[in-house]
Amino acid sequence: MRTKTTPNQVDHYLDSLQPEKQTLAIEVRRIIQSAVPHLEETFRWDNPCYFFYGPVCYFASSRNCLHLGFFRGAELADPAKRLVSRNGGFPHIILRSPDDIDPDYFEELIRQAVSLNQN
Repeated sequence: MRTKTTPNQVDHYLDSLQPEKQTLAIEVRRIIQSAVPHLEETFRWDNPCYFFYGPVCYFASSRNCLHLGFFRGAELADPAKRLVSRNGGFPHIILRSPDDIDPDYFEELIRQAVSLNQN
């Protein structure tokens, strides 16, 4: 059974990031919460994850970037071809700077992912 995570766990994760990644993560979190306000925010697999009738998306820090990932990303329409997947991992978007953030595009992907879980 999944336990609901308090925002403090995600806040603690954000506080632990390097300043440049923290800026990206805060904006990604805002976009996710804005796209679908009723998503359940949890802290799973050492990363902030968002659920609605199953897992929707997550964001994670790697060595030199931040990833916005989608659990069912292979099923998403991705006209900009921003989703990448390596070694069978979940499709994700690589974010290295604020210029890599496209709020409208990300919100559309998030809504698609939620829709997949509802069907």
